[in-house]
Formats: sequence, C-alpha cells, structure tokens
Amino acid sequence: MEPAPTNSKLSSLLELFLFHKKEVFIGLAVVGAGLGLGIGYFQSGPSVEEYGIAKAAFAKWEASPEDEMLYQEMKKSVSKTPPFEVQHQSFVAQKLLDLKKIDAAIPLAEKALRRTKKEAPFHAQFGETSILIEQGAYQQALERAVALKEQMRFLPLSADLISGGEVLHAYNLIRIASLQQILKNGPGERAAWKEIEELFQSKKELAELVLSSFSEKQMSLRDYIEERKKQSS
Repeated sequence: MEPAPTNSKLSSLLELFLFHKKEVFIGLAVVGAGLGLGIGYFQSGPSVEEYGIAKAAFAKWEASPEDEMLYQEMKKSVSKTPPFEVQHQSFVAQKLLDLKKIDAAIPLAEKALRRTKKEAPFHAQFGETSILIEQGAYQQALERAVALKEQMRFLPLSADLISGGEVLHAYNLIRIASLQQILKNGPGERAAWKEIEELFQSKKELAELVLSSFSEKQMSLRDYIEERKKQSS
C-alpha cells in the first residue's frame, strides 16, 4: 500500500491545481491577438530596423527574465513597436507572474484581456478571475468562477475541446473546488469535486486531456480528488 500523501504534498498540489495553466487566462484569452499584423505591419508600423531591435531585446530578456536591466531595455525597445508589443504582451505578463512580479504583470494581463474580451468573453472572464487569485481575493474569485460556470452551462459547446470551451469549463470547475478548499468550505468543495467527476464520466476525451495536464509524479488529479473528498468530509 502506498503511503498517504503528506500535508505539504497536498499543499503543493493545491497550488498546482489552482494556478496551473495560467497561460489559459493569458494565452487562450488572447488567441488571435497577433492576427492582422501581417501585410499592414510594415506599411504603417515601425521600421524594419526598429522591429529587429525590439525582437533582439525581447529574445535577450526571454533568455534571462530575472535580469531587471534586460527587462527595462526590452520594455523600451518594444514600446517603439506597438504591434510587436501587443503580440507579445501576454507572454511578458505570464513570465512576470512566474517571477512573482505581480504589480508589473497585472496591468499587462489586464490590457491583454481587454483587447479580446469581445472575441473570447469566457476566456477573458477566466483570466480576470486569475488576476483576483494572484491578488489573494479568493472569495471574490470564487464568486466570479461560479458565475462563469453558470454562464457556460446554458451555451452549446463545440466539438473542438479547446476552442469550444470544454477544457476551459473543466479548468474552471477545478478552480472552484480549489477555491472552496482554500476558503475551508467542505460541503462546497465536495460538491465541486463531484461535479468534476460527473463531467469526466460523461466526457471521456475531455477527461483524458485534462487529467494528463494535471499530472504530478506522486499523485494524479483523480488521486487528489479522492484524497480531498476524504479530508473535506
């Protein structure tokens, strides 16, 4: 029999499940942000030289994102090439979040989300909730996540699991359960995990995709759900 997971292990998994795939809120929310830059870019935008400088500065910072000097140089160069800045803004925000530079990341993330709110409203809402989580506003984040779940419930989801919203819906349910855990609402947490299990039972392909993205060396998402159902009883 395998040993029961430690509290520290469960805590690390909670963090993984709550914050995992932050690129969903920035990456998927800004799908298409770089489109439409092609033909008109060099006709009305910055010069080829400015673009090349911005690209080189961005590459240097990407290789060493902890370097504050490289970050400032990148910001200065990229600001001179607005289309390039828009195209890479979400990536920069994500890197800053990973580095725990919340104050610098959030304004960039908010800009990225505002640009695509009309085209991808659900992803934008998921992203806005992610910002609340980063700020520690867990109760408000929970309320927003539950509201998103209700909005998505009554809309038909396409056959494409990602663009159709199925994966986002599953991630949002996992987020709700994790937030209920943080807020120490046992009944709410158990109800959320049950809803996730029912979703996975009815949608095998979706379950396989989501479960594979939430895997850890010593515990799968399924194992974690079982453990949390016991501990929240």
